[in-house]
Amino acid sequence: MNDVMIERTPHLIAAEINLIKYQTNHIVLTNAIEIGRRLTEAKKRIPYGGWGKWLKESVNYSQSTAEKMMRLYQAYGDKQPLAQRAGEQPQEIPNLSYTQAYILLGVPEEERKAFIAEIDIVGMSTRELQKAVDERTQAEQEKNKALEQKAELRQVLDDEKEKNERLTEANTNLSKNAQELYNANIELEKKSGKQQNELDSLKKSTSYDFVDRLRKDLDSASVKVKSNKIAFLYENLDRTIKELKWELEQIGADDPDTFVAYKNNVYESLIQWTRDTLWNKNY
Repeated sequence: MNDVMIERTPHLIAAEINLIKYQTNHIVLTNAIEIGRRLTEAKKRIPYGGWGKWLKESVNYSQSTAEKMMRLYQAYGDKQPLAQRAGEQPQEIPNLSYTQAYILLGVPEEERKAFIAEIDIVGMSTRELQKAVDERTQAEQEKNKALEQKAELRQVLDDEKEKNERLTEANTNLSKNAQELYNANIELEKKSGKQQNELDSLKKSTSYDFVDRLRKDLDSASVKVKSNKIAFLYENLDRTIKELKWELEQIGADDPDTFVAYKNNVYESLIQWTRDTLWNKNY
């Protein structure tokens, strides 16, 4: 029986080369993982401070090279069933070269499988894979940054909401106090009017001295009412000026134009106010 001669075409030769490349990549990566396994075991047994010396004298590795293989073992080693470590490529590790497998360590383990499925890793060069990993890392960083900024903005909005609620509560209390003072003022005026009526009545039936004392008491009560009103207005003015100053300081960095405009308006108002002839009077 004659042997069948298979024609050695360029296509067949390329297929053989790719098979050898596949087997070579698999052997190199598998052996690197197994070396990483044993390096990890050895490091646990070597006294502190002797790791670098042992690597150089015993296996002629630098610490950076050993670290790479140990990381490959940590990432892929535990995923290889014992039956596969000797030859068969496990499902978790596609047809990767040593360098490609190391580049993929830049992708978190829980996302690595999905990332490999999304790209044509077999047809990618080392440089293209590194670029894809870098772009994914940058996109993830930008996403995390956007989420952080969103959280910061939400916190700012929450703080502003809380501040507005406090200001609303303070204004409510101020209005309540103002109403109470107004009511007290009305009562005092009513009392003053009643006392005036009583004074008018007493003028007709009592001595002049008694009536005069009563009149002075009435005048004193009226002065007290006016003093209370002035105190109330002053407290409101002082609080308003402080709140206005605080708000100007808060808006200064964010809206300089508004800050300057209202700062100048307030300043001019205060200057005009202090120029009033009232402040030159003495009684």
